[in-house]
Amino acid sequence: MVLVRILLGALIAILAVVVALPAVVLFDLVGGGTGLGLCPTGLGTCSTSSFTLMELLGSLATAVALIGAGVVGCLRVLARTSRAR
Repeated sequence: MVLVRILLGALIAILAVVVALPAVVLFDLVGGGTGLGLCPTGLGTCSTSSFTLMELLGSLATAVALIGAGVVGCLRVLARTSRAR
């Protein structure tokens, strides 16, 4: 029971990081950085392909879906154990 609650907290923390990652990249680009490696030469001369955006969106959507499924699974386990008591 405690292990499921710890796992739930860890999954929620990971989900927050995954959701905040695009904002971190955007703030880095606006500040003159490389966008965490997305545009190595900076935003002014960034020459990434259009597939890069789709790949990033697909990766983030998959990560959010998998982590969300883990959160739902943990919540169901907790609900089932509380009903059994």
